[in-house]
Amino acid sequence: MIRDGSLLSALTALFERYWEDATPLSIDGSGSATDIHTAPQSPSALDRKLLSLLLAGLGDETIAAQTGLSRRTVQRHVQRMMQLTGAATRMQLAWEAAHRDWL
Repeated sequence: MIRDGSLLSALTALFERYWEDATPLSIDGSGSATDIHTAPQSPSALDRKLLSLLLAGLGDETIAAQTGLSRRTVQRHVQRMMQLTGAATRMQLAWEAAHRDWL
């Protein structure tokens, strides 16, 4: 018999936290699981360049100057990549880019 207690509450909270961060899987016709984060959506050459400059620690102004884009355009590209990967921060975007072999 399982009784409600602090250990059960802690384990439930831990499970819920891991569930939120879990990587969704898709089952294909053969029954194989595939990671939906490795979907065929590849970044463009410009996106890869922007990611490499972001990972080098450069700011938006510097990236804009090196790529010949406006600062706002750089920010829009970064925001689009963040939405594509589900990243909430630029640090998460960097991790997702590395995880997806975008770099």
